Amino acid sequence: MKAVRIESDGSISVVEVATPTIGSGEALIRMRACGICGSDLLDWYVRGKAGTVLGHEIVGEVVEVGEDVRGFAPGDRVVPHHHAPCSDCQACREDRPVHCREWRASRLDPGGMAELIRIPAGNLQRDTWKIPPSLSDEEAIWTEPLATVVKAFSRAGFRARRSVLVIGLGSAGQLAVRLARERGARSIVGADRVSSRLALARDAGAETIDVSRETLTQGAQRLSGDAGFDLVFVCPGKAEVLAEASSLTAPGGTLLMFTMAGAQERLSLPLQELYFREVSVVPSYSCGPSEMKEALDLLVSRRVSVDDLVTHRFPLSQARQAFARAKEAEGSLKVVLTSSPSPGGRGG
Repeated sequence: MKAVRIESDGSISVVEVATPTIGSGEALIRMRACGICGSDLLDWYVRGKAGTVLGHEIVGEVVEVGEDVRGFAPGDRVVPHHHAPCSDCQACREDRPVHCREWRASRLDPGGMAELIRIPAGNLQRDTWKIPPSLSDEEAIWTEPLATVVKAFSRAGFRARRSVLVIGLGSAGQLAVRLARERGARSIVGADRVSSRLALARDAGAETIDVSRETLTQGAQRLSGDAGFDLVFVCPGKAEVLAEASSLTAPGGTLLMFTMAGAQERLSLPLQELYFREVSVVPSYSCGPSEMKEALDLLVSRRVSVDDLVTHRFPLSQARQAFARAKEAEGSLKVVLTSSPSPGGRGG
């Protein structure tokens, strides 16, 4: 079968790999759609995955189930999480599934960007979700990305009537804008330099800062009246962005580090200022089953709408072209690989 592999030089190849076989408690799904995540575009990150198959924003259709599988049958559309916790260790009991050893060791076989994918028993039992007919494949691929934002808002302790500044309006940033609105934010501001992404955020109800026309600090001060923001949601994993963002966080507010940073990044912050202003610095990594369920519920209920966020579609065989388009920010947001030739409209 065909799959998308990352090479040692960071390039993308469509290769032939063995079709996985399933065992007891497992399922085999046919990939229907798989989004390209922002992490898939980080050169330093994907080079560390050389030789593996990428993809974790998946919608699939069950084609086979192993013995002892209950609740899933061929024909079901599902969203599987690429990691699943054991549900029994101390980390799981304390609702910290990403720190569960089994969560970190588990993975889909061979990865989401493949024609067929094996869902291990633990992933199938503890973090795979059926998609109701009302939700399209393109809407359902947002389950995992939205779940990571749901978790981030939870870690930040976000409550209604608070103000939000979202720095970076890629996929996660657009979801943060929409979740902030759903959560009852008092004001929402988004910052970026890409005009198409700024427009999407404005359409979703945010005021915007075009950092190609004014600095982030100037725009944030202008729109907050120098008061800062209760939650500053930082998408770029860059020390200089986080350092500037810390000064834009309101007293008692939270600076949320959403994206992983390279090993060379070092953050220097004014500790005295952070202390007396009581600014919390909070990282948020991935998500677990509870956030996956909540995200799917938000999508099904349309409390968070994503029907305008997929901009390009490519068949799996054109993965190299899909990745090239995803790296061109202007005019694109979410690029999706499909199991069939790309349809018309906004496709690739």
